[in-house]
Amino acid sequence: MRRVDGVERFRELLRIGNYRGAFAEALRVRDPLRRIIMIAEIVTRSYREEFVPQLLDTLNEIKSPTEGAIAESYVGRAFYALEMERDGEVHFQRALELVERISSPVVRAEVLGVIGKNLVLSGRYSDGLAAFRRAFELIQSARAMYSEVVSNLVNLARRVEKSAEEIPNEIALDFYHLTREIYESIGFKLQAREIESKIKIAREVFKRGSVAVTELLERGDVDRALQMARFLPPAERAIAMLNVTYWLFIHDYPDLARAVFNDATEMLLVGKFEVRESEIEAVAYKLLRIGKLKEALVLAGLLKDERRFSELVGEIAIAYAKRGEIGHARELAARIGDILIRDKVLKAIKGVGNTLSRIGGNVESERPNNERGGGGLVNVDGEDRGVREEKPG
Repeated sequence: MRRVDGVERFRELLRIGNYRGAFAEALRVRDPLRRIIMIAEIVTRSYREEFVPQLLDTLNEIKSPTEGAIAESYVGRAFYALEMERDGEVHFQRALELVERISSPVVRAEVLGVIGKNLVLSGRYSDGLAAFRRAFELIQSARAMYSEVVSNLVNLARRVEKSAEEIPNEIALDFYHLTREIYESIGFKLQAREIESKIKIAREVFKRGSVAVTELLERGDVDRALQMARFLPPAERAIAMLNVTYWLFIHDYPDLARAVFNDATEMLLVGKFEVRESEIEAVAYKLLRIGKLKEALVLAGLLKDERRFSELVGEIAIAYAKRGEIGHARELAARIGDILIRDKVLKAIKGVGNTLSRIGGNVESERPNNERGGGGLVNVDGEDRGVREEKPG
């Protein structure tokens, strides 16, 4: 049996929204900088202030300017996630002050790259770009071996490019221009051309919106559609990615479909933006029609409207019943909040069960719950919504 380490446990607990469990895992980490990064990630996902005291206590354990600057930037980002901008500004300012105490220009540039990333993730795009540009200048002027300069510039270019993909407006173009400039400075022509291609894609999306992504999907150009979706505003991006998921499933790319689906649902779970529930519901029904019950069930858990949730879970429950999983179907139906819909669904499940019994179908109505495998819908707080996931298969 493969041993699961603390980092994997931490990631899994974060994924399912068990923030207190992830926090307990973070507290076991001895290295204070690593602990700060983990706690800051919990705060940025959960939007809970209860983890802040331990975050600040851990910050006091760090003594070196290098680690201190990185730690301060993560704390600043955590405060911005909590919409406590004044506190966040204080910590980002401390991070930049500590950078000036770092003697090595190369190390200073590397730390500025981390600070720039956290500034971008806090919505401070211009300040993030300034930090990246300063890092670029420091590496260029550093008295270091050429191979070391190239390696650091490549790492910086990748960080700037990744930051561009976090920006849902035309400011992203400035980050791509800097990325291209960095690659050109070291003669990486192929990478520079790839960035130029992304600039063209980004411009098209900013001009035409999600229509451009839909057209690409209709033509079967899924790779470009995924690239374009990155530049949409968060709500549109998440829905576009769900539609890409559906396309990938019907064209028999299940592994990629699930990866894109997981990214999209994580955005919807942790993002602070409004999404029309009708759009989530529409994709859920499309997935239901092609038999992707597990994914439809996950989307059902994102619906706050009780009637929408009840109707969708009812349809999913009946679909499970038709597969012969009568017991599982009844469990789902029992969690439906709307009494009229619940009774209607239970009646339909009973009818399916009787039909399967008459024709000798494989009915699993008496199968114990613990044999079905784990999994359940969780909301942002990690509380069980009472809806089990489909068996993998």
